[in-house]
Order: sequence, then structure tokens, then C-alpha cells
Amino acid sequence: MLTIFETAEKGLATQEGSPALTDKVVWLDLNDPTAEETRWVEETLNVDVPTRAEQAEIEVSSRLYKQNGTDVMTATIMYQVFQPQPAVTTVTFMLAEDRLITLRYANPRAFEMCVDRARYENAPPSSGIVVLLLLLEAIIDRTADAIERIQGDVDALSHTIFEIRGRAVTKQRRLDEVLRSVGQQGDLAWRAGDSVHSLGRLMTFFAYTANERKVDKLLKTRIRTASRDVSSLSDHVNFLTDKIVFLLDAVLGMITIEQNNITKIFSVAAVIFLPPTTIASIYGMNFEHMPELDWFFGYPFALCLMVLCALGSYIYWKRKGWL
Repeated sequence: MLTIFETAEKGLATQEGSPALTDKVVWLDLNDPTAEETRWVEETLNVDVPTRAEQAEIEVSSRLYKQNGTDVMTATIMYQVFQPQPAVTTVTFMLAEDRLITLRYANPRAFEMCVDRARYENAPPSSGIVVLLLLLEAIIDRTADAIERIQGDVDALSHTIFEIRGRAVTKQRRLDEVLRSVGQQGDLAWRAGDSVHSLGRLMTFFAYTANERKVDKLLKTRIRTASRDVSSLSDHVNFLTDKIVFLLDAVLGMITIEQNNITKIFSVAAVIFLPPTTIASIYGMNFEHMPELDWFFGYPFALCLMVLCALGSYIYWKRKGWL
């Protein structure tokens, strides 16, 4: 779908009817476009719109470049922030003269936020670079929301891990559930980190582009502020990643302790029953000259001896703190 936005008295207005490149057009949004829509944009603005395969390339030179006077920037951004499983998508931003072209295959909330925010600007967006800045600010805000959500979930997990109580079976089951949760949070933190690092590279290229286009000082200041925000988000993601690794180590350590406790029980049981087994083995030998075999109290004596040996071993290990 191709949506064309024109500068209006109160922000941005959607162009109605057949697409036309008027003087007021500042933003052309290609959302999962058809081949005809892509061809119309390329022919009208003399640009080369990247294919979906080209969007997916990870080399910096394939994501940030200048082509025929058009600045092309591709970034990975998070969306569906408040859904159970936030997702990531690749978005391409193209500055062709004074117009912005966006290419996407998802519907991040930041695009709607950009249109809403444009209404509250001191002046209507007069160029594509202003619209791009508004859009990037909205994307950064949504990414920050995602990281804050991950932070809250990780803090809740931290309290859960160190407060697990109950019997061995219950603890083992809960530790397994927590381990899966830690893995999920690690995956989300990785996605957030990928998005933030991608935005950081894009902001560096965008700042260079703004200087090259000689934008006003106020716009440069906002770009620097957005870049600092991305940098702070990157630091926070690194902190989150370290904390998740710590929680993962803690959970694995607790699972190992529970497994060692089970192994210890079997080891102690084997030691406790070793003396009775020895006694039973001795009196189970088929020799003719064994005085206790003809003794009237031999059988009860052997049983009592085995019980006393087992009981003595149990008391010994109990005092040692193994049981």
C-alpha cells in the first residue's frame, strides 16, 4: 500500500485520490507495496527502491549509503512492544531531495505516532528530513518502552528466582519454568540490542546527512539529542544482558545444587546400607564351622546388628549435616 503525506496547516495530511507528486508532498510510505506502486515511486522520484532481499543484508555498506543523490538508511526496529512476544522488522528510509520515502513490511506503532506528533510541532513538517526526525524519535521512544518492559520482567524474574520455596519436586518444576522465562527474556534483550545498535549506526549516518544538507541548528540539536538517547539505550541493553546472564547462571547453579542433593541422598543411602550388607554377606557364606549358625539367638542377633549399624551410620551423617 502506498500512502502519501502532504504538509498541512496542522501537521501531515493524507493525500486523497490517485497518487500525485505535488509540491506539498513530504512523505511517501510504502507498506508492503505492490510492484506497480514501487515502480511508480521509482519512476516519479528517480530512485531505486531496495528489494526485500536487499533490505535483509546486514553489511553496513548495504544499509547506509548514498545513491544518485538519495540517502538510503535501513534499520531493524522492534514493534508490537506490549504483545507477549515483541517482533522485529526491517525498515528502509530514503531521503530523495526534500522528500522521505519509507519502505516496510509491518505496521509499527511508531508510524502512527509520527503522524500524531506532527500536529504538535511548532511548524508543519516542511521537508522529508523533518519527517524522518519525527519518525526516528517515535521509534526510539517505542524501543525505550520495549526495553523498560524487559527490565520490569527481568526484575520480577530476579525476585522469583531467589524466593523459590517448597519440596524438591516443586522447586525443580519451578526452576525449569524460570529457566525458560530467562531464555525468553534473553531473546527479547538480544532483539532490543540488535534494534538499538542498528538505530545507533543509522543516527550517525543521519547526522552526517543533516550536516551535508545544511539543516538549521535546532534540527541538528534534536538529532544530537536523539543520538544520545540511542546511546543511553545501548548502555541499558548491555546492563540488561549482563543481568540476564547472571540470572541464567544463578538458575543453572540452583538446578545443579538440587541435582547434587539428589545424588547425595543416594550416596548416603549406599553408605548407610553398606555395613548391614557386609554383615548379611558374612553370614550368608556356606562354611561348616560358623559358631553363630548353631546359636539359638544367632538370627535375631544378626538382624539387630544390621539395624544398629544402619542406625549408627544414619546418626553419624545426620550430625555431619549431610541429611
